[in-house]
Amino acid sequence: MLLRFFNCWLTAAIALTPLITDAAATDIMPLDQVKAGQRGVWRTVISGTEIEEFEMRVLGVAQNFVGPQRALIICEAIDPINVASGPVSGMSGSPVYVDGKLIGAYAYGFMWPKDQAIFGVTPIQHMLEVLEDYPIEPESPKRLPRIPIVPLGEEREISKPSSWKITSGNVTPEQAEALLRPVPTTLAVSGISERSLRAFKPQFDRLGLQVAQVPVGRAKPGVKLSLEPGAPLSAVLMSGDFNIAATGTVTYRNGDTLLGFGHSFFQLGQSEIPMAGAEVITVVRALNRSFKLFNSGPVIGSIFQDRLTGVAGKIGPLPPLTKLSINTRAANGVERRYSGEMFEHPSLTPIFAAVALLESLYSTLESSEEQTFYLDGEIELEGYKPITFRDVSSGPDGAFEAARRFFDDYSRLVANPFAAVRVKNLRFDITIDDAWKLSTLKAVQVENRRVRSGGSVDLTLTLYNYHDELSYHSISLPVPAGLPSGEKLTVLIADAREIERLDGAREVNATSLYDIVEQLRNGRSGHAAYIKLLRSTPGLRIEGVNLYDLPPSVSSLFTSAGNNIARQTLEEVTISETQIPVPGEFRGIYRVPITLE
Repeated sequence: MLLRFFNCWLTAAIALTPLITDAAATDIMPLDQVKAGQRGVWRTVISGTEIEEFEMRVLGVAQNFVGPQRALIICEAIDPINVASGPVSGMSGSPVYVDGKLIGAYAYGFMWPKDQAIFGVTPIQHMLEVLEDYPIEPESPKRLPRIPIVPLGEEREISKPSSWKITSGNVTPEQAEALLRPVPTTLAVSGISERSLRAFKPQFDRLGLQVAQVPVGRAKPGVKLSLEPGAPLSAVLMSGDFNIAATGTVTYRNGDTLLGFGHSFFQLGQSEIPMAGAEVITVVRALNRSFKLFNSGPVIGSIFQDRLTGVAGKIGPLPPLTKLSINTRAANGVERRYSGEMFEHPSLTPIFAAVALLESLYSTLESSEEQTFYLDGEIELEGYKPITFRDVSSGPDGAFEAARRFFDDYSRLVANPFAAVRVKNLRFDITIDDAWKLSTLKAVQVENRRVRSGGSVDLTLTLYNYHDELSYHSISLPVPAGLPSGEKLTVLIADAREIERLDGAREVNATSLYDIVEQLRNGRSGHAAYIKLLRSTPGLRIEGVNLYDLPPSVSSLFTSAGNNIARQTLEEVTISETQIPVPGEFRGIYRVPITLE
């Protein structure tokens, strides 16, 4: 039945789409015709762009291996090259043929082989369902999953139904379960140091991402990169001066549409992953995991489905990309410019952008032990005026703190729960000073600790600046009229991060994408020490506005269980505020109690 459906679908596809290769005419071998002892070949590239064949034999079929009604064909490589290397990251999707008929894609393997190369083949019938059940949508997806459902590389135990069993051949269920795992599709990273990757390891781990710092770049101009079955298929997540990509293999192609990998990439479902061909430099045979070194070609289409049994791609319209530019100016006047493009995804793109920013900050020839980073940024967002922001970061962890704060803000923007975001451009201009320009509070002198309502709180601040240079600042904070005698007030001197935490500006209290955009646009700068006069009274923060002294009836209305307005309970409210600019970054927090007469 499935084969007849496929033949009808294939006839219609041939009538509508000009074939670029003859892959669509490839005979398909139904799963029920695959038997133990059959010999065949699989096709893949291990050097350059030439597709080579390698011999294999079928050992059996494991029913319900990947999931209910999802079988796996268990095979063994019989050529010495693949026995030596074991499963190779990058071979996922290599088409496997018996008697010239396509049976499926090389997709699973044993990561610690010993004198043998057992691998699992995803049946082509299961892969074709990706095209049959999830055709190309006429419009781009409006919202992508924020967190991959299945970690990249699937470094986890595979849950099997109790009914799974080998229906033919001489491999026991225990052997298959111990041996076979999806062949990892590792993210190859270049242009980014191990130091930068390690700094964001918790974020990579949270998403189940396996990254490897290996040479990966662009294929040489003029190199023909076909996407025929057996050729490398590259998912390009970031390109330019910073490169992040993963490679698998094309299994099947019909005109401009193709299938590959034989297992999921991120299992995003509907997706818009930049797709390219690739040339293989070589296969690195490693004890724990062999992998292909490769150079990606130009993006020529997109992977539009990322499903359990494989990915589907389309040559043609390019997916949306975010352009990244980072300009740095060192203390010696040397300027460096970095640029690239990034795959848009609410969970992945913030990590890639933050890692690239961190690499630009401290992995240049001009980096030194003590530095202060002055950052001016701009996010060009479709449908909004550009978001401009400033930051400064200093001290031993200054570079990482600047990158981490950007990661937090950018994640709030692109992973917001209200609307899909299209970031067209992301720009940074960074000035680097070869010194730790940190300012801290040395002393506070309060001129009048007992003040009247309607008066002011006068104080003098002494700051420690760079090289212990002292600066003195006289401050006057007005006290609103009408406050009761005996009430306790607090003078707060704090840095930008503490002030934002107090204000709740970085809490999830927005009610729309517009609110988040405005919060980022009005963010505090580390260039100043902030001084607030606080009143201890219950209040509410509603849609970015602090309210206090609310009548009980109004407060009950806002806080009732049936009210779904985003709100935050406050214990202190700001009644006046000022700030003191500093030459670098201010850090610290200090409180002074005041009593009203």
